[in-house]
Amino acid sequence: MPVLVIARHAHAEDGAGSDFDRRLTAAGEAEAARAADFLAPLPLTHLVASPAARTRATGEALVRALRERGGAEAVLESDPALYNGPVQAWLDAIAAIPGDAAGAYIVGHQPSAAATVETLTGTAPESFRPSSVAVFELDSWDVEPGQYPAPQLRDFV
Repeated sequence: MPVLVIARHAHAEDGAGSDFDRRLTAAGEAEAARAADFLAPLPLTHLVASPAARTRATGEALVRALRERGGAEAVLESDPALYNGPVQAWLDAIAAIPGDAAGAYIVGHQPSAAATVETLTGTAPESFRPSSVAVFELDSWDVEPGQYPAPQLRDFV
């Protein structure tokens, strides 16, 4: 059974300077580490992030946690379409997951992260705060949007 994680980056600096270059705050780094510890036991083999600094940092926390558990091959790929991209960019990222992947993690931004969860399930999450994750356990990667099972929702604030 493959696992899909849709994630929102952890708390980042306020808007001083370039949005793309905003970094995680100290609290955001701690949130990313807690989320990574929660997700590290999952069989996540395909990891994708928006190229923005805050999403890369959130995803790299997971890479470190996976490597600590023996996932030496864990690599975070970058998908520029996820930076302020529409839900379709997320659906394209999901469609690009290799069919033999045991699990995938995609981290990006609001409002697209929560809107993607809604598109996949047909139900909007009540809340999708920074450092939130939606964990889907799937029968296969062939599930159509709107037909996904209800995910486990967590945040690490």
